[in-house]
Amino acid sequence: MQKKIFMITAVILLISGVSACASQPAATSEVSHGEQVTFAVETVYAQIALTSAAAEAMATPTPVPTNTPEPTLTPTIVIPTPTPTDVFSDTTTDGADDEADTAVDDTPAQEPTQPPSAGMPCHKANLEYETIPDGTELAPEVKFIKVWRIKNVGSCTWNKDYSLRFYDGDLLGAEASILLTDEDIPTWGYANIEVPMQAPAKSGVYKGYWKIVSDTGKIFGVGPDGKGWIWIEIKVIE
Repeated sequence: MQKKIFMITAVILLISGVSACASQPAATSEVSHGEQVTFAVETVYAQIALTSAAAEAMATPTPVPTNTPEPTLTPTIVIPTPTPTDVFSDTTTDGADDEADTAVDDTPAQEPTQPPSAGMPCHKANLEYETIPDGTELAPEVKFIKVWRIKNVGSCTWNKDYSLRFYDGDLLGAEASILLTDEDIPTWGYANIEVPMQAPAKSGVYKGYWKIVSDTGKIFGVGPDGKGWIWIEIKVIE
């Protein structure tokens, strides 16, 4: 609609212009009235064509290219499904649990085919208990009794010829060799070793190391390998 109104207005203006030109006296006698009209009409058609093209250019907007964003791929997160671990395997049948709870085993206990000391080293001991724990504070020159409770975990029986012998450190007024037992101590038996001692006169930390000596002169100690020291550690304070 706007295009048509614009074209009509342009034609009217051009015709008005031509008429005005025709009404004016000729500048020279060489140009006839018919030539002037022909020129004016051609001019009008040319203007109409230009105006129409301009109107079309204005009426039809040139599309502006837009950048279409490429689709973004959404990453797919795959969560691994944990594999259940069959910790408990139920191999019982229905009613088996009830029977297990109420059943009584009447099978008599079987005696072991091997003695408990089979495969054990001959000389081995464990420290089970002791008095005067490490770091005990004592007054100068105070007398006390240190007790070690030793368990026989070897295959050999301890007899009265076994002894506890001092090897290094501070003797603390004790004898250098103490009788381990006055009776035989078999495997899994215990020896309570009592050693009279006395704290030194000067303040400080004192420590003495001991081991067991067998009837054949075999030296051994405590612990998994049978080589650990048996010791005492006190602190003398004023």
